[in-house]
Amino acid sequence: MNCHEAQTEIFAARDGAPGEIPGAALDRHFAHCAPCRQIRDNLAAALGAWRSDSVRAIVPDAEHEWHAVRRRIRGGAETGSALARPRRNLFAWLSLPLGAAAAAAIALVVLHQPRPSATLADFGDVVTARADAVEAPGHNASTMVFVDDKSGWLIVLASDTTPSE
Repeated sequence: MNCHEAQTEIFAARDGAPGEIPGAALDRHFAHCAPCRQIRDNLAAALGAWRSDSVRAIVPDAEHEWHAVRRRIRGGAETGSALARPRRNLFAWLSLPLGAAAAAAIALVVLHQPRPSATLADFGDVVTARADAVEAPGHNASTMVFVDDKSGWLIVLASDTTPSE
């Protein structure tokens, strides 16, 4: 057995894996090889120290530590278990609703258009208009009444078709 095989067995035993080489052959190698014996003893001492330290280790309460971290992040040194709530700016909370209300008011003022004096009724695609009276001078006058699509105003056109003298 060479040193490489012996050290592989030492680390396999540390990991809890069964070794391929019988224990008697490994013991014979350790009796003649001081470096491998030193590796085995150092590893056993390190594992023993680790086990005794891990038993004595104190694990802090996770919730208490989390609250302490949150206090440090917020920059406060609150006392007691309750955390202080962050202060909120009233103007920041009210600025969005007040801005929306102002925009709605401006839209109503700007988009409001006066209604024409004639009565308009909307029946789907058909728009009807009614004028109280339309007078055209002359006996053979013709009239035309319509509603302007853009402005909504009722427009009356009248013309006299009698021949001029």
